[in-house]
Amino acid sequence: MRFLTMFRRGRDSGCNYGLILSRAHSRIFFFITLQIILPAKSGGPEGMKSREMLKQHAHKIYTGVKRLPGISALINTTAWQILRFKIALLTSRRRNCHFTSFLRMPTQFEALSGPVLDFLFKDGGMKALKVTVMGCSIGAEAYSIASVLRSSHPDLAFTVHAYDIDKGCIDKARSARYTTEEVLNNEMLPSDFISSTFDREDGHYVIKGEIRERVQFDLADVLDLNLKEQVGTSDIVYAQHFLIHLEREQARKGIENICGLLNPRAALFISGTVLDMLVKLTRKNNLIPCDYNVEEIHKEAGVYGRGWPYIYFGCEPFMTVRKDWQRRYATIFFRI
Repeated sequence: MRFLTMFRRGRDSGCNYGLILSRAHSRIFFFITLQIILPAKSGGPEGMKSREMLKQHAHKIYTGVKRLPGISALINTTAWQILRFKIALLTSRRRNCHFTSFLRMPTQFEALSGPVLDFLFKDGGMKALKVTVMGCSIGAEAYSIASVLRSSHPDLAFTVHAYDIDKGCIDKARSARYTTEEVLNNEMLPSDFISSTFDREDGHYVIKGEIRERVQFDLADVLDLNLKEQVGTSDIVYAQHFLIHLEREQARKGIENICGLLNPRAALFISGTVLDMLVKLTRKNNLIPCDYNVEEIHKEAGVYGRGWPYIYFGCEPFMTVRKDWQRRYATIFFRI
């Protein structure tokens, strides 16, 4: 192991561990790059075998490096953790995830009924509002939106149009019927929300009819080039907790498609994606971050994204030292 030899020599001669570690970083990235490129070139069983072999090499290097004297302190630094998360993003296999919960980020829903509606209706009285939810899973977010809007603005006319690529999820959402586990998996869920959103039937939680009638579900693919023609544009668009599970290029296309669904004056709710990409694409599409309780919303999102920096969907800690941190950690954006 050339890398371990290099570190041992550095330890014995008093070399700078920071320099040594930075050199190790470049070598680890070399292995990671090969891990990604080779399977793309070869494909099939041989590609899979190459990927696994290179992954094992990278893991051995990392394990050996972090055990060396003084290195354990360095790998607990923010710089190392950011690098480690980049490795997770580069190497982890993506998987579809249907997990969802009602009123998932309560402070974000406060923003919906407060500053977001204030922004949308700034120039006049309330109009009929159209909300689009992409990646709706089994409907928890869509019904939560309808419940919050109905409770906070009883006179507001609105419809929620929710879409997912999975027919099973759409069928479940249309049933509007949920188990105790599906409703109470959010420890932040207040009792008044439960009583205003659900009726109880045969041990199940059933969405109230006056909420259910405001929400429609259908199949749609966020990567479809004809997405805008299929679903139209909206005043509010949600795209949360699923983009991170797409490969990078797919996620980029998805965000571009989603931005195309916004009306000239509109709000975008977006959480659970690669933050560097989020910063770049929201700026490209001239979206302005909403500054309402950004840190609190980020913390609530982090409850479902534990594991940073070792898993690709881990939630990065809130760091105001980051460039453009207001845009980086915002989950609500305005198109003006």
